[in-house]
Amino acid sequence: MSCRNYPIGTAATTAGLRFFPSFPVASTTSIMASLVKSTEVPLEKLKWVLEPSATEANTFYINPKAGGMVLVQIAYSTMSWSPSVQVSAAYHGADGSKKRHTASLSGSSFKPAPEGISVTCENMSVQFDASKNSYHVTLNSAPAMVIDFTFEAVDGFCQVNEGKVPFNSTDISVGYVAAQFIPKGRVTGHVVVDGKLYDIEGTGLYVKALQSKPQCAARWSFANFQTEKDALLMYQYELCPGYGYDFDARSEGALVLDNKIVAVTLNNFATLLNKSYDSFSGYEIPSEVSYRWEGEAKDGRPVKIEMKVSLTHLLDKIDLLSELPFFVRKFIQTCITAPFVYQWFEDASASVTIGEETHILKGKLFHENAFLTALED
Repeated sequence: MSCRNYPIGTAATTAGLRFFPSFPVASTTSIMASLVKSTEVPLEKLKWVLEPSATEANTFYINPKAGGMVLVQIAYSTMSWSPSVQVSAAYHGADGSKKRHTASLSGSSFKPAPEGISVTCENMSVQFDASKNSYHVTLNSAPAMVIDFTFEAVDGFCQVNEGKVPFNSTDISVGYVAAQFIPKGRVTGHVVVDGKLYDIEGTGLYVKALQSKPQCAARWSFANFQTEKDALLMYQYELCPGYGYDFDARSEGALVLDNKIVAVTLNNFATLLNKSYDSFSGYEIPSEVSYRWEGEAKDGRPVKIEMKVSLTHLLDKIDLLSELPFFVRKFIQTCITAPFVYQWFEDASASVTIGEETHILKGKLFHENAFLTALED
């Protein structure tokens, strides 16, 4: 796998869109996999870092009982001459209706609370309650969109080991990714779209993510699978080889069964299948995806999960540059070619084997690919 002859791109968070996008990995790609030694998340890890040359975000993925999907994100970026904030929200109704909201704000409008986790930013607020492991999120962009919900962890947070993965273990200044998750949450609240009220009580996923030097990453992929009591998470990112990184790709996954976090895994793969050229982006876009998770459950039993899904229900395809404030857009244009995000929402079935037990899970899959710069596999 090689990069074409131009500088490497930025990750999807820089655009204020979904952070996690898993990509097809060639057989020659070096996958970074190590033992999962711990999964606990201290409160300190949930604080906003706000470090230079980085992008970090809080993202909520909600599956309402009534159907459809809701995504809400607040992202803080220091990737241009001055810090900027991107507030993004999307409502996809069960009836096929769709509404997106994106606002680019100055970094001075971003005001973390003294505890470092909660934050307010003009018309958006994210308030953390440590006693309940919950977030209360409000966004007021009336009359187009108003959002108000509480997201409470079902079985706490998780991360892989210390939660931070440097691209070069001997020099962290090269860049790193840090991530913490609530793989399964209970959601209560509502969305108002163009004056119409929608109940969004349901389940979902929360992701806190930071990427230092996001121009190091070339492409991402992401899966969020939810049933009423179960969940699967996978994200994988690829770095462009030839820059002295310790690995070419990294993947992390999580399994929730019956509202309990059963496993956090590192030996995961997502393969994009039956690709065809899309003139909108200039990339080869899949019509099918295959996922595989492998690792150990918390009780030591081996875990193997397989899921293969046809991608037929495209929620969105987004030109990231069109979503950015001017100065960030000009910065990115000097670094990459054409960054695009594709998002699907599909019925899916996963086969989960833990030791001698096999479970067939049927639910909804949100699958996202972010094409940030061209890689030659």
